[in-house]
Amino acid sequence: MDILKEFSFPFIAKLPRSSAQGRGVFKVNDKDTLEKYLQLTRVAYIQEYLPHEKDLRVILIDHEPILAYWRIPPPDNFKTNIFQGGSLSFENIPDETVQMAENFSEKCKFNDVGLDLIQHNKKWYLIEANMKYGRKGLRMKRIDLKEIMRQKLISGDLL
Repeated sequence: MDILKEFSFPFIAKLPRSSAQGRGVFKVNDKDTLEKYLQLTRVAYIQEYLPHEKDLRVILIDHEPILAYWRIPPPDNFKTNIFQGGSLSFENIPDETVQMAENFSEKCKFNDVGLDLIQHNKKWYLIEANMKYGRKGLRMKRIDLKEIMRQKLISGDLL
């Protein structure tokens, strides 16, 4: 009941340490769904649900953006994860949002991260930082992450 004092339906609930690739992520629309979620975990990770058409994943190494792409959910699903049937688009990536991701990375001291951002009511939100992010977008663009890391280590940029 404490959750319902802070959040109104719908909201997102995640299983701690079990929500990679969209697994363990639930959209909670009512008390029954909340009860089922709470039976799965002793620690509730709750996040406000912000309706959106797609999210933007920005991959940064040493705070430098190396790739950004849209993740688009399949029909009738709120999850944009590729593992959950989402698709990727590299078109019309807003520069100011990539810069925002770079600023978040620096402030939070994330030097190898995939940041997920969404736009809701014309405002951008950082919704998740992933230290273990998907590699499909990198493969599609033929970006060799190991080589980028190797070069940054050799140059002394990445410690």
